[in-house]
Amino acid sequence: MLADVRHNDEVITLQSPDGAMTALVYPEFGGRIGSLIVGNQEIFITGCATDNPLSWGCYPMVPYAGRVRDAILRFAGEQFPLRENSPPHSIHGTVFDRPWNVIKNSSSEVVLEIDLGAEWPFAGIVQHHIQLTDTRLEMQLTVNALDVMPIQVGWHPWFVKPHTTSLHFDAMLQRDSAGIATTQRVPQPATPVDDCFVNPEEPLTITIGNVRLTLSSDCLHWVMYDIPMHATCVEPQSGPPNGVNDMPLVLDPNTSMTRRFTIEVQQIT
Repeated sequence: MLADVRHNDEVITLQSPDGAMTALVYPEFGGRIGSLIVGNQEIFITGCATDNPLSWGCYPMVPYAGRVRDAILRFAGEQFPLRENSPPHSIHGTVFDRPWNVIKNSSSEVVLEIDLGAEWPFAGIVQHHIQLTDTRLEMQLTVNALDVMPIQVGWHPWFVKPHTTSLHFDAMLQRDSAGIATTQRVPQPATPVDDCFVNPEEPLTITIGNVRLTLSSDCLHWVMYDIPMHATCVEPQSGPPNGVNDMPLVLDPNTSMTRRFTIEVQQIT
């Protein structure tokens, strides 16, 4: 049974029923999962309040994921300025660096909630549902629109640099000169990337120490960022970068959308 608490806690500790996995959830720091420990292995890059909020844990990206060109939202014949937090663009939404409310929690499950904030021109509420089972970390984002709006969601997990990966896609979306993904599909390169991909050709897996992770989502786009030496990001998104302008999903008032992201965990010997 989930307890109804409706307040912010500094850190919430979740544990899988068998005790093999522990997750630390940070409502104050963007509703993110700041740590995931399997056995003795840390899965995520950890951080704290003084660190760049873009650079650690696994945080939700709402109401847009990735870059928005020139920090301008274009919708219904109007232009709305967004914060320019990745000049000259806006990036990763309005909720990753704000405190969330804790709606319900138990030893293995928590529900967080936040409004979309003053930096988004439309009213809406998003919930982040996080649950640990004996075999997986399950995340769900649900956006409830109060105004008609374009919407996009995703997650940005900073994985500790994997020892091995199997991250093969049918195509990559070629970036333009401004670093924004286009609709042109090209083969996946062998070099490190910071790009958007579609159509996984097989289960997406990464291995960190003795832990194999299989990633799955009902999001159709994945951004992979494996340039850093210390980390790899594999980010499910409900649309591509700048998707709120180029190919938006539009919610009517009093309607909602939900997307899911699952990290299945297997300890190997």
